[in-house]
Amino acid sequence: MKRAIFVALVGFMVLVAARPGAAQQISGRGFTGLVCLLGVSGDGTYSANPQGKFTVHVSGDTGSSATVTITHGESGSTHGVSYVDVDGNGVLNCGDVIVNVT
Repeated sequence: MKRAIFVALVGFMVLVAARPGAAQQISGRGFTGLVCLLGVSGDGTYSANPQGKFTVHVSGDTGSSATVTITHGESGSTHGVSYVDVDGNGVLNCGDVIVNVT
């Protein structure tokens, strides 16, 4: 459990450090941990705490890509996520392979 939280936090820090306007590619490894930790399953808003200070909002999920907005307090960032739908259910969820995050 500690490792999953660590991986999620590292992934979040990488996502926050990336400037979305630069359209740079970043590793999906930490993002995968975040998807699993929050129980992401397609379009929707997922929160890491009851106060909603850390949220992940998934929209436009096509079964191979989605737009993901991560909000932490007052700041946030939006990213395009491409993935391989390993379980074939048509939505981004834990177990899918993140190809890239921009």
